[in-house]
Amino acid sequence: MACLVSESIQGLCYANPSLRILEKDKVIYYAQVKEMASNQVTLVSGGGSGHEPGFASYVGEGGLAASVCGHVFASPSSSQILSAIKKAQSPHGTLVIIMNYTGDCLNFGLAVERAKACGIKVDLIAVSDDIAVGRSKGGKVGRRGLAATALAIKLAGALASNGASLDQVKKMVQYTIDHAATLGAALDHCHVPGSSSFASLDANELELGMGIHNETGCSKLQMMSAKDLVSKMIRMLVDQDDKDRAFLSLPANTRTPLVVLVNNLGGIAQIELSAVVKEVVDRLLELPHVQIERVLVGSFLTSLNMPGFSISLLAVNGDMLGLLDQKSGMPVWPSTPAFSFSADVYGKETADDKLVDTVDDNVGQVASSKVLEDAIRGAVKAVIEAEPYITSYDTILGDGDCGQTLKTAALDAIPSYQLSSGPKTVLGIADTIEHSVGGTSSAIYCIFFNALGSGLLKYAKPAVDASVWVAAARHALDTLMTYTKARVGDRTLMDTLCPFINTLNDEGSNLSEAVEAARSGSQSTNNLSAKLGRTSYLSNEKVLESNVPDAGAYGLAELLTGMAQHL
Repeated sequence: MACLVSESIQGLCYANPSLRILEKDKVIYYAQVKEMASNQVTLVSGGGSGHEPGFASYVGEGGLAASVCGHVFASPSSSQILSAIKKAQSPHGTLVIIMNYTGDCLNFGLAVERAKACGIKVDLIAVSDDIAVGRSKGGKVGRRGLAATALAIKLAGALASNGASLDQVKKMVQYTIDHAATLGAALDHCHVPGSSSFASLDANELELGMGIHNETGCSKLQMMSAKDLVSKMIRMLVDQDDKDRAFLSLPANTRTPLVVLVNNLGGIAQIELSAVVKEVVDRLLELPHVQIERVLVGSFLTSLNMPGFSISLLAVNGDMLGLLDQKSGMPVWPSTPAFSFSADVYGKETADDKLVDTVDDNVGQVASSKVLEDAIRGAVKAVIEAEPYITSYDTILGDGDCGQTLKTAALDAIPSYQLSSGPKTVLGIADTIEHSVGGTSSAIYCIFFNALGSGLLKYAKPAVDASVWVAAARHALDTLMTYTKARVGDRTLMDTLCPFINTLNDEGSNLSEAVEAARSGSQSTNNLSAKLGRTSYLSNEKVLESNVPDAGAYGLAELLTGMAQHL
């Protein structure tokens, strides 16, 4: 693990040219530390590794002057810490900011006392913001330090860079501690590299208040939705009647401005974290006595790969928002941080955003709206009846959604088509498919129908007859082939579509012959290996042994058959 820590901080410095390493003591410091120290109070932090990006990534302009790394989940030694203090020392003073853990408090405390004995102007403060450890349980030890440490360092770093004194910077950190509350939740323990044992929660369990070193939380709960979990956490964070955990003062007769920090503990996917953010904000917006000023989201203080998150609330006043917004050179800080908050996230469509229908009502008229409607209804009925077979074929060699995709589009068909107009009807079908279903087949059908509409307008006389439909179909196929590499023989719906349209365009051919060509093309896919689509990832042997047609090709053949029966 010692090697892993060393290599990790070396990689961090490769990615951030403003950082340097004291290799022996695993100290990361700001490359311009001497210039920084001559102008301002400097900050030092650190602790056990495994909490990346904390704390090495907090080094930089507007942040730490130096940070020191211990082994994974283990405090660095006092000699390592003293090395960092010496490197960062400033005639204006140096503040050491740590998290409230026994090992860190002792080792950093020892290093600070040794530094003082050497004549260095230095002070120490420990952040404690975890409400999982209540007053009765915390006793003399107090709360653990968690993600509010990131806010404390950001505020202190910005204030120090503005020329504040050591005492003023320390008071800012203390204010943050006194007005911050954090609570975490995890779906499982993290895995410590090199560890021979690995504790784990049950599949239907989650732990509330788990510590960032795999310490047991305040309670184990049955698995629940993100909404229910976040609701419970917010209630615990803001409950003024819980004297054991009411560390955050939120008077009922005023609106307390809050900074919200949602922290990834290491193993939560971004899509899940964003869903958590949504629930956190929604719950806080329900409280009349708080006002959200900023929402900060990301990995600020992790626990290796722990699948969990923490919520920190900080009551702010004075210029604290200005300090949070101040530009920072810390790698950990978002390059585009939130400078405001708004609950008004839903935009409104304006007239300029809408596509204007420029299709001339007098161009593209069909001879019989009833025939066109019957053809569409025939295609719809055929697809719905064929859905079980399409789904079965797609389940054997695909992801099983092709049948339902086509059925969904079919069920939504003919809502309000202008059936007297061929182009408008075809464009309406494309719109139905796009808004009803998704995926690859949806895109292929939509491209084809949009191009078919364009073709009808292009070849209209100005009305549309059979020859116009045939020419427009050729135009649509040619257009589609510019967007997909699929061709006949690739085991896709093109094995059905291409023969159908090619036959239509042959001299002397009719619709029945075109449909028969489409069905033959569909049946040919039984004996083809796939070159495109999900099936192409399967072995040729598996595809051929299945002896089933391509689901998309089969579905299209059924659609064309149903349509032709009504023309």
